[in-house]
Amino acid sequence: MRHAHIVLTVDEETRNRIEADLADETVDEWLLDAIERKLDRYDEYEFVDDCAI
Repeated sequence: MRHAHIVLTVDEETRNRIEADLADETVDEWLLDAIERKLDRYDEYEFVDDCAI
């Protein structure tokens, strides 16, 4: 598996909210978990073709 690097900048309030929710994980682990949860819900999204005239 190839790895890609992502640079993420968040405001101080968002970082504080993340840090308050960390439990026993790092910020990197927390972010990866959040991304994976979002991607796991991909099938739930309904895409609509709104380009029709």
